[in-house]
Amino acid sequence: MSGHSINKIDFERWSMLASSDPQKFEELRKDIISDLINRASSKRQKRLLGLQWRIDTIREQHKDSSVAACLAISELMWDTFQQLAEILQSQAESHLTAPTPKMHANIIAFPDKSKI
Repeated sequence: MSGHSINKIDFERWSMLASSDPQKFEELRKDIISDLINRASSKRQKRLLGLQWRIDTIREQHKDSSVAACLAISELMWDTFQQLAEILQSQAESHLTAPTPKMHANIIAFPDKSKI
């Protein structure tokens, strides 16, 4: 399954695998995540690795309840989304309130055509 596009995942197959062989499911899940992170630009890889670490930590903390893990990961997603929205709002406001730079220019008068 490694190397497949995230958009082509057969969720029924993955669900059956999770039920029938949880260890194999985890191995393949980790392989796909690693493959996806490795295909990202080096600039994004560090961020993605950190994010995946946070997600794995949440899953470990809630290993007895997949619903609780899902809710905690969802909360992480919304917190991150809110932070990004606040940054964008702040940047938009700073552009609106930023003073317009004053420009200085020398104005050159052209001679009147009728006097040439």
